[in-house]
Amino acid sequence: MEKIGFIGYGSMGSMIINGILSSKVLHPEEVIIATRTESKLENLKKKYPEVEIAHKNIDLAQKCPKIFIFVDTGDLKGLIREINNFFMKDVHIIYISAGLSFEDVATVFSGKTSKVIPTITSKVGEGVSLVCHSPDVNPKDVEFVDKIFGAIGDVKVINEEDLEAATNLTSCSPAFLALILMKFAEAGSRISGFSMQETEEMVIKTFYGTSKLLYEENMGVEDIISRVATPGGITEEGLKVLKRDLPPVFDELFKTTIGKHEVLKKNSKS
Repeated sequence: MEKIGFIGYGSMGSMIINGILSSKVLHPEEVIIATRTESKLENLKKKYPEVEIAHKNIDLAQKCPKIFIFVDTGDLKGLIREINNFFMKDVHIIYISAGLSFEDVATVFSGKTSKVIPTITSKVGEGVSLVCHSPDVNPKDVEFVDKIFGAIGDVKVINEEDLEAATNLTSCSPAFLALILMKFAEAGSRISGFSMQETEEMVIKTFYGTSKLLYEENMGVEDIISRVATPGGITEEGLKVLKRDLPPVFDELFKTTIGKHEVLKKNSKS
């Protein structure tokens, strides 16, 4: 039986692999994993004893027509060089290193590649995984990647040139949103008798409820705003502050993060 290979079992790789197995989109006996620190796989192996562990990346490469690579950006090209002569014919590589373009990867591998930018929210089966495909990826390969990442959230296929902006909106935004909630709670705690723990709990639960209204009740953003903010009321005054001050903050955020992407791209070529 052909195996689906996974190289790397760090924080993101372990989340994705466990999500894939728990969703049953792949059966454990279809999966083979290689990682530098095999002790990390002990709990996974106890839960899914049929999963095969490859002691060498080369052994995995020889068995798998599709290989997911979950390693740091700086390690990806070196890893591909290591196993390049052992790939099966027409192998399809799927990697998660945002800082490496298809052009970069093509310097060490000339075959089919897909780039996926996952999100931490896939841990709870939500959020959006961004996917880019190189031109030689065929419809059957696209369907496979959609099936795998669709089991742990939504999938959005995009052009590689839009990746930086889209990454802010999906992969990075849980951290951005969490910081916004924390700062909002801190401000509430400073001007009240509530502890930080109390204000954080109020804000997080309200954020959760708002998300459910948007997603489960199909309420639009403008609909929620209009229902809460009565003309001349308190909420309306607060919205005026946010409308005035937030746009330049978010413009600067995108400018800064996209600039960092460009730096990482240049470093990856060196």
